[in-house]
Amino acid sequence: MKVAKTLIISILFLFFTILFAGGGHGTYLPALIVYPYTMIIAKLQLEIGFVGFFLALIEIPLYGYIWFNKPNWKYYIFGIHMLGVVISFLIKSEVFN
Repeated sequence: MKVAKTLIISILFLFFTILFAGGGHGTYLPALIVYPYTMIIAKLQLEIGFVGFFLALIEIPLYGYIWFNKPNWKYYIFGIHMLGVVISFLIKSEVFN
């Protein structure tokens, strides 16, 4: 049941971030918050390539796996994620602003 919940959450996050991006005509703010490491790679490469998309697919399920199997690590996950969010906002890009 935990796996199903994690997969549903992951698919919903991915759907809504793509929806908000609007094919490049919307806002990347949700993507910067939910998928910071994908957006860091995208800003450095000026595109969301295969590596970034693959990372976005596994990021939330990986968080869920760690959260359910190592509950004491949830603060580390949160801290690492927040560090990624800060870095993704600090990197300037003409494409993903």
